[in-house]
Amino acid sequence: MKRILMLAFAAALTMGASACQDTTSPGAVLSGTYTLQSINNVPPPVVIYQDPTVTREAIGGQIQINRDGTFTDVVTYRDTPAGGYPGAPYNDTIYGTWSLSGNTLQFNDANNVNNTYYATVSGSELVFVNYASGTSYTTVYSK
Repeated sequence: MKRILMLAFAAALTMGASACQDTTSPGAVLSGTYTLQSINNVPPPVVIYQDPTVTREAIGGQIQINRDGTFTDVVTYRDTPAGGYPGAPYNDTIYGTWSLSGNTLQFNDANNVNNTYYATVSGSELVFVNYASGTSYTTVYSK
């Protein structure tokens, strides 16, 4: 009987300790997998680049935000040569660290210190405004 009481007490302590984890920290609130929903309000696949020789489409993407302040961002692309057939999909992967200030999420690329990008956090969505070749486009991910 004494052994059963000790086991029950140990189980209660373990459950109590795990219930005390901080679920309000930015890492706890933001952590999870965010999936690419749209680029300029168009769901993937989306043409993001086109010239006389090739068309590049974003066909999917995910951002994994971890509690420890790290992230992995994977976008899947497909290139189609002019007059040809679509090539095999390929991934562009960026990983690094993230930080939050207000509702602005900053991503720092571990392999390229000049590649810092930002998202606005809105509920369970991350909204990026990107600038390339003199134009801007909005990318939305959601959890």
